[in-house]
Amino acid sequence: MQQDALTVRKRDSYQIFNDIAPTYDFLNHVLSLGIDRYWRKKLASRVPLGQIQVLDLATGTGDLALTVAHWRPEATITALDLSQGMIDIGKRKVEQKNLTHRVKMAIGDGVNLSIPDRSVDIISIGFGIRNFSGPYDSLKQCARALRPGGKILILEFSWPPNRLVRSIYNFYFRYLLPWIGNRLSRHKDAYTYLNQTVENFPFGEAFLQLMRDAGFQTVSATPLTFGIATLYQGTAKNE
Repeated sequence: MQQDALTVRKRDSYQIFNDIAPTYDFLNHVLSLGIDRYWRKKLASRVPLGQIQVLDLATGTGDLALTVAHWRPEATITALDLSQGMIDIGKRKVEQKNLTHRVKMAIGDGVNLSIPDRSVDIISIGFGIRNFSGPYDSLKQCARALRPGGKILILEFSWPPNRLVRSIYNFYFRYLLPWIGNRLSRHKDAYTYLNQTVENFPFGEAFLQLMRDAGFQTVSATPLTFGIATLYQGTAKNE
């Protein structure tokens, strides 16, 4: 798939997530061998303690928002996604955990944030920014929305630097994962599309530079699980 075609498809990717919403959580855990839970805990550990306001973008069914709520019991989280199917499932999960007073699930665009300037302490994005049609625009909006000194925390897939690990990962991610995911989700190419978004997205230093260009400082990248995923962090300017 050409880059232009992929970019166009990203604009309507919420429709794909509507289609796969019923099997999304199950496949996340199965296809990652459960490691996705560890990755979300790593991000939550970077969230400061206290009565803070967290904005979780591309929240999906709210797994990251709920992880932060669990590990940071004084935090208040607003979780946004463009997929109504995902949000509906997320709302049920929030209700089941009796967290409606702390976690608000709502429809919202991660690229065009309709929230006031300097209004949140933390912004988190778990494996979603690569699906944005304008990731740089999203980062700019996040820099605007964060209070001075506030942090952005982003989990995203990346490519392992070790050749052996990378070769095994490439085979799994390019062939087995799409084959399993498409069949179990009963979608013709949802997981093929998700693989393509990873292969066409900057990672490591390239993504850190994108964060700097968007206005973040003290940026860092922490590889997780042999570099299969990366936890990015940046701080909003104190001005």
